[in-house]
Amino acid sequence: MRFGKTTFFALLISSFLFQCGLVGSGSEHSSAKNGILDLSEHSFQDGKIIPLDGEWEFYWEEFISPGDFSDPKFKSRKKFVTVPSVWSEEFSKDPNSAGHGFATYRLKLKLGERKQTLALKIPDLGTSYILYANGKKVASVGSIGKSKSDARAKYELKISLIPDSENLELVFHVSNFQNRWGGVWNSIQLGEWENILQDVRKRRDLEWALVLIAATMSFYNVFFYFFRRNESAHLLFAFHCFLIMIRSLTNGDSRLAYEFLQEISWELPNRLEYISVYASGPTLYAFLYRYCKTDFWKRFGQYICIPYYIGVFIVLFFPNAYYTLTLLPIALYMPLVTMPMWFVLLVNGLKRKIEGGPILFAGYVAISLCTLNDIMLFFGFWKSIYLIQYGEVALILGYSILISKIFSEAFKRSDLLGTKMKSLVFSTREIMQSSSYDKAADTALKMLHENGKEQTVYVYLEEPNSSVWKRYSISSWGDLETVEVYKYDVQDLLGLEPSSLAEPLVHNNRLIVSAQDEQLYKLIFDLPLEGYSDDSQVDWVRGIADALAFSVRNIARQDREKLAIIGELSAEIVHDLGHPIAMIRQNLKNIGSQKGKSKTGLLFQAEKEVDALTNLTLDILDFSKNRIILDLQNVDIKTYFKEILEDLGTFFQSTKMKLISKINAKGNIRLDPLRIRRLIFNLAKNAAEATDEKGTFSIRIEKEENVVYLIFEDDGEGFSKDMEKYIFDSGFGSKKPYGTGLGLSIIRKIVSAHGGEILVSSEEGKGTRFTILLRS
Repeated sequence: MRFGKTTFFALLISSFLFQCGLVGSGSEHSSAKNGILDLSEHSFQDGKIIPLDGEWEFYWEEFISPGDFSDPKFKSRKKFVTVPSVWSEEFSKDPNSAGHGFATYRLKLKLGERKQTLALKIPDLGTSYILYANGKKVASVGSIGKSKSDARAKYELKISLIPDSENLELVFHVSNFQNRWGGVWNSIQLGEWENILQDVRKRRDLEWALVLIAATMSFYNVFFYFFRRNESAHLLFAFHCFLIMIRSLTNGDSRLAYEFLQEISWELPNRLEYISVYASGPTLYAFLYRYCKTDFWKRFGQYICIPYYIGVFIVLFFPNAYYTLTLLPIALYMPLVTMPMWFVLLVNGLKRKIEGGPILFAGYVAISLCTLNDIMLFFGFWKSIYLIQYGEVALILGYSILISKIFSEAFKRSDLLGTKMKSLVFSTREIMQSSSYDKAADTALKMLHENGKEQTVYVYLEEPNSSVWKRYSISSWGDLETVEVYKYDVQDLLGLEPSSLAEPLVHNNRLIVSAQDEQLYKLIFDLPLEGYSDDSQVDWVRGIADALAFSVRNIARQDREKLAIIGELSAEIVHDLGHPIAMIRQNLKNIGSQKGKSKTGLLFQAEKEVDALTNLTLDILDFSKNRIILDLQNVDIKTYFKEILEDLGTFFQSTKMKLISKINAKGNIRLDPLRIRRLIFNLAKNAAEATDEKGTFSIRIEKEENVVYLIFEDDGEGFSKDMEKYIFDSGFGSKKPYGTGLGLSIIRKIVSAHGGEILVSSEEGKGTRFTILLRS
C-alpha cells in the first residue's frame, strides 16, 4: 500500500511536469556551421520553435555595422564561437575580468519561401545588446558601450518580428561590464509569431501560477504556525515557500521581479535569486528534520549547512564579481554532500515508519531530480531548462498531501479518542466507586482489554509501608489474578527501577506508565506497545492510571475514616459515660456520709443516671445509624428544668465551679427529657473542662411566645470567630486530653432532632455562650 501511494505521487509529478511542457523540445534540428544555418527544409507549421544554436561569427571588441562585414580589416578578426556560451578568458586581456567586454555576433539564415510570419524570441542575457535583422534594428536591451561607464546591463525578454525574406542576416552587438558572465549564454529561438507568443504567455502564466502557489502556501503556513506555535515545521515551510516565490520571480523566461526591481538596482533581483537558492537548502533540511528526527542531523546539521550560510553572507555583502564565484562550489557541494545525505536519512526514516515518510521521500526525490537537472544544465552537460521551482511545487504538493493525511489521521484519532474518553468517563466512575483494591484493578484491566482481545496487561500496586507489591492481570478465563511480588521482583519483571519512572516510556517493546500521588502510593501499568504507540492512546492509558490511583487513595482514606469513626465513637462513649458515672459515684458517696438528701432521694437520682446510661446506649445505636429517634413527652418547663438544675448542683459538688441558674419560663414543652438532660450535662462538663473546674457556669431558661431559650454561659478561655464554624465537628475538642468535642456533635444532633436551633458566641479569654431554641 505504501509503495502504491509513492508510485502514484511520482506519476502525478511526472504528469504535472509533462503538462507544463518542461520535458524538452522533443525534436532534432539543424545547428549552425561556420556562421550559416540552413532552415529552408524546415516547416514552421508544426508549431515548433527552433533554437538558433551552433557556430556564429564572432568579432571581439568590435561593433560592426550590418553593412561593413565586407571590409577586409574585419575578415582577419573573424572567429567562430558556439552559441549559447559565455566569454572565456582567451578573449580578455585581464584574467580577473574575463566576462567583461564587447563583441559582435553574426549568423546567416536560409529560410526559403514561406508564408508564415516569423519572430525571434531573445531570452534575457543579463547584459546589454542591439540586434539587427537584414540591417534593420529589431531589438535592444540596456545600453551598449565600450566601457563600464557607457554600458548599462539589463535583464529583459524580447520578442521581435523579422523581415519576410528567404535569407536572413542576424547581427548582435553585445556588451557586458556588470555581470560576471558575458556573451549570448541563452538560446535565441525562431518560430512562427503566434507560436512564440503562445509559448511566452504559457510560460509566463505558469511562472505566475508558481508564484501564487508558493505565496499561498507561505501565508497558509504562517497562520498555521500562529495557531499551533509548538510546531515549528510550519514556520520553516512557510519560509521555504517564500524562498520558492522569490526564486520563481527572479528566474525563468520572464524574470518577473526584474520588471520592477532592476530599476531600483540592477543587482538587487540578481542577489535575491542567489539568496533564494542558497537559503532554501538549510531551510528545507530543517523542515525535513522536524518530521524525520535523527541524532546525526541534530549533532552535525548546523555544521553541514555552514557552506550555505557562507554563500548567503557573501551574496549579501560582496559585489557581483565575487558572489557569483560561490555558484560553482555550492553546485558541487549540494549533489555530492547534502542531497545524498538526506536521501539516506529519509530512507532510514522509511524503515522507521515515520509519519508521512513515503510522501516526504517522494517530494524530496522530485526536488532532488530537478536540482540535478539545473546543476547539469549549469555545467553544460545537456540542454534543458531550469526546473528547480517546479520541483519545489512538487514538494509543496507532497507537503499538502502530508498535511491532509495528518489531519485525516488526527480526525480519526480524535473520533476514536472521543469514543474512548466517553468509555473512560463511565469506567473511571466505576473505578472510583470501587470498594476494594481488587475491584478497582479488575475494572481498570478490563478497560484495557479491547473487545476481549488477548493482551498481556499487568498492573503493579505498591502496598504502603511495605516491600510487597501486588501484580494484577486478567486470566484467559477473564478472571482477576493477583500475585504478591517483592520490590526487587518488580524491578526484574519490568527491567526498570520502579522509582525511576516519572513519564511514560517504551522498554522491550512494552509501554510502561506509572502513577504516583502525594501519599506515595505507586501504580505501574505494563502494556504491549502495539495499540498504544500513539500519544492520544498513551494519554488514555494515563487517564485510567490516574483514575485507579485516585480510587486507591479513596479506598485508603475510607479505611482510615472507618478506623477514625470507631475511635471517635469509642471516645464519645467514654466521654458520655463520665456524666452518669460521676453522678452515681457522688450519690453513693453522699449515701455513705448521709450528706444532703435522704437515701431515697439519692437512690432516685442514681436511678435517673442509670436511665441516662440506658439512653446513651440508644444514642450510640442512633449515632451508628446517623439518626436519633426521640421519645417526646409533654413536660412542665419549670418543674423539669428545676430537677436538672438540682442534679447539676450535685455534679458540681466535686469541683470548684460556681453554678448560677434562673428559670423565667412557664408552661409546657414537648421534648425528649432524657436527651435534653444529657445535652445540658454535656455542656456543663465541657464548661468544667474549659475553666479547669474553677470558673462560673450559668443557665437561664427564657420563653418568648412559643419559643423556649436555653442560654448557657461560662467564663472559660473561649475561642476565635474562625473556630466557631468547626466546634460541632467531630474531633474538635477542649484543652483536656479526654475532651474530644464529640459531646458537642451529639448536642447538635439532639437539637436538630427536636427541630430546634443552636447558636454559639465566643470571645477568646472571655468565655463562651450557647443558645438553644426549642419550640414549645
